Amino acid sequence: MKKAETEIARDFIDLKAAPDDSARNSINARILSRFHLALMMPSAANYSFDSLKTIVRITSDDNRFTIFHWNLQRQNGQHCYYGFLRMNDYDKSKVFSLNDYSDSLEVPDILTLNPAQWYGALYYKVITGKTSQGTTFYTLLGWSGEDALVTSKVIEILSFNISDEPQFGLPVFKNYPGGMKTRIIFRFSSSVTMSLKFEEQIVSSKKKWNPRKRVFDITNTLEPIIVADRLIPMEPMLEGQYQYYVPAGDINDGFYMEDGNWMFIQGIESRNKPR
Repeated sequence: MKKAETEIARDFIDLKAAPDDSARNSINARILSRFHLALMMPSAANYSFDSLKTIVRITSDDNRFTIFHWNLQRQNGQHCYYGFLRMNDYDKSKVFSLNDYSDSLEVPDILTLNPAQWYGALYYKVITGKTSQGTTFYTLLGWSGEDALVTSKVIEILSFNISDEPQFGLPVFKNYPGGMKTRIIFRFSSSVTMSLKFEEQIVSSKKKWNPRKRVFDITNTLEPIIVADRLIPMEPMLEGQYQYYVPAGDINDGFYMEDGNWMFIQGIESRNKPR
């Protein structure tokens, strides 16, 4: 495993120094082949590949899977994403290649996709949850640079079918504007940054009338919430042109988990201001 890791690390050094897209594609193909073979080895179970500094790895908190992935920027500024999802089971060698299919998806936020049709992104947070029927799913927060003008942040949903095969996208965003979504994609100008993170926030419960005091009782609780900067166009006439979308100052929206769904909240007061 160490030898395979060293060879792949050397390939990534060559990839960074490649002079053009043709050379990058050739070296990246070699990385994909070597990495896949390495991950299929029995000794690869829970091997971390720590020396590969240019890849992003993320493991679910129940250690069910690890995703190893990276992005490749083209000369025209476009980003392409590559990687593998490995099931962390010592008795099985299940490795799924992730094929970035985002350029071919006209309406990606309503689709359920398999690894060969992946909406490419680099994930930095995984949140374990359950549907109302008790099925486990994983919410992935990720970054996806689209091209030189537009960047995205994404809330992706990963689940597994009865054959333990991964699928991306699940209709768990019940009340999000614009109808049922299987993933949430935030697009904005590549010249700015957007905060999307999971943290505990103070949430006010529904008001309950207190007849004795003749006032509404409001109970504040600390809840884990996905907090997102609200994005707006620089000018109203630029609506829909995402290269001109920027965060709206200190205005945040969020999602909280209720009965196996992510419920959308507008205009939350972020206790911990996003960075």
